[in-house]
Amino acid sequence: MNEPEPHTYQFDDFHLDAVRRVLLRTGEPVPLTPKVFDTLLYFVQNRGKVLGKEELMGALWPDAFVEENNLTQSVSSLRRALGEARGENRYIVTVPGHGYRFAAPVSVSTDGEPRTAEEIMPVQDAAAAVSLPEATAAIVTPVGRRLTIVQQRLLLVGLLAALLGVAGLYVWRSRTRPLSTRQVRTIAVLPFKPLVPEGRDEALELGMADTLVTRLSGIRQLVVSPTSAVRRYSGLEQNPLVAGNELGVDAVLDGTIQRSAERIRVAARLINVSDGSTIWAGHFDERFADIFQVQDAISERVASELVPRLTGEERQMLAKRYTDNAEAYELYVKGRFFWSKRTREGDEQALEFFKQALSRDPNYAPAHVGLADYYRALPISRDVPAGEAMPKAKDEAEMALRLDEGSAEAHSVFGGIKFFYWDWEGSEQEYRRALELNPNFPRAHIGYANFLSAMGRHDEAFAEMERAYRLDPLSSLSGALEGQSLYLARRYADAVEHLRRVLEINPDFWIALLQLGKSYERLGRYDEALEAFRKAREAGGTTETLSVAGYTYAVSGRKSEAERTLQELMTHSGRSYVPPYNIALIHQGLGNTDEALRWLEKAYAERNPHLFFLNVEPKWDSLRADPRFVDLLKRLRFPE
Repeated sequence: MNEPEPHTYQFDDFHLDAVRRVLLRTGEPVPLTPKVFDTLLYFVQNRGKVLGKEELMGALWPDAFVEENNLTQSVSSLRRALGEARGENRYIVTVPGHGYRFAAPVSVSTDGEPRTAEEIMPVQDAAAAVSLPEATAAIVTPVGRRLTIVQQRLLLVGLLAALLGVAGLYVWRSRTRPLSTRQVRTIAVLPFKPLVPEGRDEALELGMADTLVTRLSGIRQLVVSPTSAVRRYSGLEQNPLVAGNELGVDAVLDGTIQRSAERIRVAARLINVSDGSTIWAGHFDERFADIFQVQDAISERVASELVPRLTGEERQMLAKRYTDNAEAYELYVKGRFFWSKRTREGDEQALEFFKQALSRDPNYAPAHVGLADYYRALPISRDVPAGEAMPKAKDEAEMALRLDEGSAEAHSVFGGIKFFYWDWEGSEQEYRRALELNPNFPRAHIGYANFLSAMGRHDEAFAEMERAYRLDPLSSLSGALEGQSLYLARRYADAVEHLRRVLEINPDFWIALLQLGKSYERLGRYDEALEAFRKAREAGGTTETLSVAGYTYAVSGRKSEAERTLQELMTHSGRSYVPPYNIALIHQGLGNTDEALRWLEKAYAERNPHLFFLNVEPKWDSLRADPRFVDLLKRLRFPE
């Protein structure tokens, strides 16, 4: 059929609000934010076309100058609303170097009447499609050969025309009931905002949210968005309903906090995301030393509103205090704030604040966890010798668990430490214990997925990564490590597609760039691999970025450049530590088998953590029949 020219759709506020609420997930309305809705509508109007980023930004923000990140955030939010898992392209295809294309088939109706999903196509033959009667769109997705609202993650069943759909929209809206508190199963605690912007204390604002996240996470009936997912909503102008919609939660806890000398003033409001109504609100004006009583009151009221019946264990977790020292708490939340920045400067500031917190309260378990996490990361993120960092990490983690065996975070960090120590059984036990204590802790899912990838249990690893993604869909770290899992499973093309999407949101994240380069190298796209490694190095990457570049030069036939890179690493090792594994890898690329094995033995003697992927890393495949390599794997005690 001949399609009419694309229409210009205009809606008044009533219709626009109703139109945004047509998204259904498992039968419940899911509102779209205005800009995400505009993005969807523009995609549907221009279905099948490759839309450049400049065109999209000009169409969606016609009267404003915005950064490209605004567009990538809107597209990412739309993908989540449409139910696209990472790496999928059922609706929106990323066209590298150009932009995006809306891929779902679209049909245009000329009768102006809204259509149901069944009228658009037979249920037995359902496939992703869009129907456009004037301003009407309907998108349906298949599950095998049956299609029902309950089975689907998404069913877009009608964007009704402004005039023709007035009655239908009114009926639909009148039948939609506000989400009762008994239906609230997912909640996000947003960073608290200052009452006045001058002299704001961002560490305290985020720390208040972080504490409440930890307390509420002990309630099994609730899924609480992790602090890593809500951190990005600290802007002074952030609308809590927009944040709740983007996070996909039923309710948000929003608040303000202001400290003046020794006084603290806190206001908190629990908001129903479906209709914007207030479930509960409270105001507190106390001495700063009584901040723990304020946290007690807020967490108890939120819990009583949402989950009237708590178990004894849940009540205990809700009221749990890790310290009664307000100064230690303040220093700890500053440490957490700087640790979350994931920069070298931030890490060093976090270290000092954690130490200061422990000087005020030596039995403050979360501060011990913070130190354990800091030391654990050093061998990978800073090229610090394992023998220097790992004993400190182990001591701090063990102290944290002696003080609080029920800390999911402590068990997760200890799982990573045991993983670095090649204690495979112990690592899995710690990760499982962490997830038993808090099934909604994304860091534990990510760490466990890393472990499973190293063990060659790739399907299980992807399942854990998917759980982490659902809890924190915009996490660059989980996105980069999912790309690594795809690479280790030999799914190189999938890894490239996935990592390019991660880098759309955070273009300078060196871990994602490193993993992207590794997959390019396996695909024989050597120049692109080397460019990714160069960017990773410039973005703060370790000497591993030089090592994989040297390997790529070698396998692509550029031997002299590989040898020059090897010499650069050797020279660097005279000034500071270089993991032996990194040197072994370039020798492997050059075909220097004896030298490669010699440096691997040196890595083994130093208990270098980089060996944890030796059993699945594709670059070592040519040595898997060598008795010396087989013997090394046996000593590392990888499962058969």
